[in-house]
Amino acid sequence: MILLYRITPFFIGLVSALGFFGLNFSWIHPAILIPICLLLVVLFFARLLKWQINTFSFWFFLGTPCVFFAASFSIYLLTEDILSRILLGVFCSLLLMLFSEYVFQYIHLPSKYQPFSLEYLTLILNVLSIFFFTSLGFAARILLQAPLILLAGIAFALMYFLVYGTLWVSKAETFRSHYYSALGSILLTEFFVALTFLPPGFYTNAAFLTVFSYVFLGLTRSQAIHKLGKDVILRYCITATILLIYIGMSSQWL
Repeated sequence: MILLYRITPFFIGLVSALGFFGLNFSWIHPAILIPICLLLVVLFFARLLKWQINTFSFWFFLGTPCVFFAASFSIYLLTEDILSRILLGVFCSLLLMLFSEYVFQYIHLPSKYQPFSLEYLTLILNVLSIFFFTSLGFAARILLQAPLILLAGIAFALMYFLVYGTLWVSKAETFRSHYYSALGSILLTEFFVALTFLPPGFYTNAAFLTVFSYVFLGLTRSQAIHKLGKDVILRYCITATILLIYIGMSSQWL
């Protein structure tokens, strides 16, 4: 039985890679291919998690990679260069397979699990999910003139889930996690709305928001687990400043 769990991460990576390459080479219409791939990934993860649907850990370990997978499809459809598409597909597939491997170790082989692996990888997946989904949101606003109130509502729900998931996997207190998630979701949604009025393209706006989200998630996580100090704040501020300057100087402003 353990063998079936052991090979599940490989099949998750395989399904995601086939989905990306299927989109790249137009094997099946995206409206059919994407739901099928998402459903298969959900079923594989649910099987890996023993179908324990009555626990929050089941929904977290299921929701985090599936949100990332869906987000990666959104940015994949916006990417036109074939080489960038291939690299993106490989990168996202490897991240999904790595996350599922850590979940397998955490649940089925805890003696081999490396501490804090899921905490750090969750932060990476959540930050990337924010970039992918907000890129689609800004694109929908710019190209399709989608209602801002609708996009803001979706952004709030997404931010709340990602912030709470980051704090939960870091073993922060429940009350503190909900409190920070609510305030953080409001703050990041306000940033999202404000950035829709700026002149850069949707990738630039999404990159700005991703940097803000990375700083907020990192500092909030450090505060929630009582590890926030001057050195941590300084490190995040320096990193964010460098990234914001680079994004601003390398972007094309309308």
